Amino acid sequence: MPRNNVLIPLTLGALCLSACAGPVETRSGFASVGASVSGDNVGSVAVVQSSQGEWADAASAAVQSALGRHGLRISPDAPRRITVSVTERPADMAILGDDGAPLSPAKRQRLLQNCTDRTQRLLVVLQTPDQPPVRAWAEESHCQGRLDSSLPALARQAVDALYRRSGSVTLRTGQD
Repeated sequence: MPRNNVLIPLTLGALCLSACAGPVETRSGFASVGASVSGDNVGSVAVVQSSQGEWADAASAAVQSALGRHGLRISPDAPRRITVSVTERPADMAILGDDGAPLSPAKRQRLLQNCTDRTQRLLVVLQTPDQPPVRAWAEESHCQGRLDSSLPALARQAVDALYRRSGSVTLRTGQD
């Protein structure tokens, strides 16, 4: 009997620790009535930051790297421009559109979770002369994961959404 008394706390402790690591769900989306960055749109683009927050430089660098994977050259003089925004908010807060539809839904805390989730969201907006803007985004919710660790995955998914012209949900390994 004493052996069971030791195994129960060890098992519960292992379960609590394992809840912070594992698959991380990355959601991405796309909204546009204008051009995308596919096909004959390959060339150069200027990348600018929408704000000067703590993670603005890292977000811009991650987006530039993701664009480079698709063969786009970064040039400050390019007529096309991609604006990069990054935010982090409590995950239990939803972002709603003008029509009341969720743009970024709220997330409920998991059973036995001992910390509060935060949603990390990266938005890229492609502006091309004489065309409406194209928006793509990616977001993840994390309990312990840091934004600097998430930025490369968020940038890849947001840029991929520009090329696909659609959203997706992917899983990656990381700290939740």
